[in-house]
Amino acid sequence: MMLSNFTPQERNGLGDMSVVNCFSVESTIEPVLAPYRSRLFEHPIYEAVKDVEAVRVFMRSHVFAVWDFMSLLKRLQTDVTGTALPWRPPADASLARFVNEIVLGEETDEDGHGGYCSHFELYLSAMEQLGADCEPVERFLQLLETPVSASEALQGLDIPQATREFTRANLELAERAQPHEVAAAFCFGREDVIPEMFTRLVRSLPEENQAVSRLAYYLDRHIELDGDEHGPLAIRLVTRLCGDNEQAWREAMLNSFGHGRHKGSLVTHVGHEGNEGKSFLVEPLWR
Repeated sequence: MMLSNFTPQERNGLGDMSVVNCFSVESTIEPVLAPYRSRLFEHPIYEAVKDVEAVRVFMRSHVFAVWDFMSLLKRLQTDVTGTALPWRPPADASLARFVNEIVLGEETDEDGHGGYCSHFELYLSAMEQLGADCEPVERFLQLLETPVSASEALQGLDIPQATREFTRANLELAERAQPHEVAAAFCFGREDVIPEMFTRLVRSLPEENQAVSRLAYYLDRHIELDGDEHGPLAIRLVTRLCGDNEQAWREAMLNSFGHGRHKGSLVTHVGHEGNEGKSFLVEPLWR
């Protein structure tokens, strides 16, 4: 992502990128993202998702963020682990272990019933329990089994345009960006903010309602895994991939910021269907 892609106001918010005195997440990326994290954690969506119907509408769009998360993760796994045939040892075993540990938890986590499943499948089960509309995402998965591209499959779905654009942006990133850019978006657009964001969502869910028990379990698993394990691993991954390369740190910072801009366009309507005016710009509604 080029600096010229940003508005003058956004370029001012990025600060002086021509000089990087110290290469680290704390000095290079976190100061830029701090105001956007604050806006995210203060967003009215947490107060809006308080009844079952609002949760259903929320999940209908959010499930696409749950799905496209795995595309980012699988791209990282392809880059840093030995997935190609014939097999060859990974260039950096530490990076391979970081990513494989995250994949293990995301693709084959405990399902709460004594078995295992991906977090995407866990989320679908939560939607089914709640009675949320699964038809768009199920139709999308069906289309992926045909010669139709993911972008073309998204075009024909009955989903908000913002949801469509958000998912496409993530797929484009996973397909075209450099490994450190993907890692930065994965870390700071997902893993690093999930614990706090999902903690707030859990607090807002309807109390004493068994219909949201699977969703609560999904959120709690992310709070636990991302806070204690995956978040720190993702930060280490960015640090190792960027190393002491100033250009890589600059690109990681731009993609962390730019990824959040795409998320800021994702609009979810919360409240009962037909209740006009009940919509919020969510920055972001991801994974």
